[in-house]
Amino acid sequence: MIFWGMSAFVVALAMLYLPNRACRYGGVRSFGWSMLLCTLLYSPVQAKTPYVNPAFAGSNNQVSMHFGVSAYGERFEGLFLTGVQYSQPNVFFRIHGRRSVELMTARGGGELSRYSQLMIFGFTQDALLPISGPVYTGINLGIYIKSNATDRISSKFTFGEKLFLGIGIFNGVVLELYGRHFSNGTLTEINSGQNFAGVSVIKNF
Repeated sequence: MIFWGMSAFVVALAMLYLPNRACRYGGVRSFGWSMLLCTLLYSPVQAKTPYVNPAFAGSNNQVSMHFGVSAYGERFEGLFLTGVQYSQPNVFFRIHGRRSVELMTARGGGELSRYSQLMIFGFTQDALLPISGPVYTGINLGIYIKSNATDRISSKFTFGEKLFLGIGIFNGVVLELYGRHFSNGTLTEINSGQNFAGVSVIKNF
């Protein structure tokens, strides 16, 4: 179980961040392939999914704060993403899930200020799978409205996908490392997408 869960996370995250040039011009396609690989690699452990949701450890509510930095082209850049999220456990195609409402803001300096977003608001659905003990991994799909259209994503409506690896620390506190991608699919011609890597600090209650 440890092997399959870690393999799914590492392979999918590598597909998102290693072929950066492909992500610039076809981010949705590359992320879609990574999510497909996740599904295939997860299949051997789905039958062993435990009763308790691995992200909630028996709790019914969750709040989180997350921080990320933009990864665009072949480098990280000074565009930062922060946000808060409220979540509840659910079931997604017979495996543990997490439904959430999310509010974020993005800030960049200098030339990157044109990519700043006063507000990014959306709803998401996660699929969660355990690895071992308090460690789990998962994938996420969401729909969002943001305050500004940009020359990277020329619409205010956008989709989001996220890959993450979580570990329970103590007293309901959880840390998640994530890589996420925003894109509007093919709603507009200008859509190179936007990637972020970061960490979430979570409290279950």
